[in-house]
Amino acid sequence: MDSPHQLVRTIRRAAGLSQRALARRAGTSQPAIARYERGAATPSWETLQRLATACGRRLTIEAGIAPEPHDVELARILLELSPLERLRALKRYARLHDLARARA
Repeated sequence: MDSPHQLVRTIRRAAGLSQRALARRAGTSQPAIARYERGAATPSWETLQRLATACGRRLTIEAGIAPEPHDVELARILLELSPLERLRALKRYARLHDLARARA
């Protein structure tokens, strides 16, 4: 999920609930659910947990390693090269690496 409003909408729809039904189960109002789903308001972590529980879900947080955009772009470029072109690029990189290490 990219945002809390997408999460709220997705779990509500997956549970087959209307905004009103979710609001009733979670102890809040239908307009509050609508604001969360539109992104006009951002629910707290506690509210998100309560909404998820009302939809029969459990929220967890996971932290993973996100690659640097530069690394992703470099990998994309390298994958477009032929194996021979990759070997040549590796040789150039090794030479530059050795030069940089000698200067340090």
